[in-house]
Amino acid sequence: MPKRRRSDVSSAESVFEAVNAGPRLMWTVKLRGRDETEWDWQQRRPPPLRLLVPVRRPHSSRNNRHIPAAAYSMINGGLVELESGLEHDLVRSIDRDRRIQLIIAQPFTLSWKRSRHTPDLLTVTEGGAVTVWDVRAIERQDDDFRAKSEITRQECRAVGWAYRVFEGLDRIERLNLLWLHCCRQRPAWADAHEERICALVGAGVTLGHLFAHDDGSGELKSTVWHLLWRGELEIDMYSPWDLTTQVTVKRGNEDA
Repeated sequence: MPKRRRSDVSSAESVFEAVNAGPRLMWTVKLRGRDETEWDWQQRRPPPLRLLVPVRRPHSSRNNRHIPAAAYSMINGGLVELESGLEHDLVRSIDRDRRIQLIIAQPFTLSWKRSRHTPDLLTVTEGGAVTVWDVRAIERQDDDFRAKSEITRQECRAVGWAYRVFEGLDRIERLNLLWLHCCRQRPAWADAHEERICALVGAGVTLGHLFAHDDGSGELKSTVWHLLWRGELEIDMYSPWDLTTQVTVKRGNEDA
């Protein structure tokens, strides 16, 4: 039988101790205008999510490989402070999701006997569903991260929250998303073109067919790209685009 590595053993023990610790795990949050505080889930309801602010600020140093970045979120109507380009990819992706109403970076810290962990993001839907996100490329998911991830998953499940690990996007999807990201601001002339565009699309047409109806001003084209960013129109995000690429109306929008 192969000998287990010490890191595997210690990580497994850490998960077992933390997950079975129950109330001994400490949640630290920070509310707007207040200092960090321990949040006791047994004595209080969930924290007021719209008052949550990051428990830490991203920074770079000689010993810290993070590259701080500020991403503007259309959902928040303001900047979200991030720690990496991969986090920026996630924000660009979820910022198109019209179900999500709030994005919070570094939303809380979990502390236990041997360690602590701060997830990267927290999102809230209009219906109040919460998802906690950790962002880590597959090649950087070591034993320590996997242990902390499992602890966080268990804790989130215990309070009725979902937990996900974002590992990155396919290269083509990422490039397509970067393009659409430039079109997220609703054009001032969109009202004059949306109805016509949806009528043209019908069950599906090509980008070239749509763009052929632009009068040369570029207004119809820019409105098409914005509707694609919003998800009102659908396009294959996993293949390169050209004028033969198919565009369809999102299901559920036909009768809107």
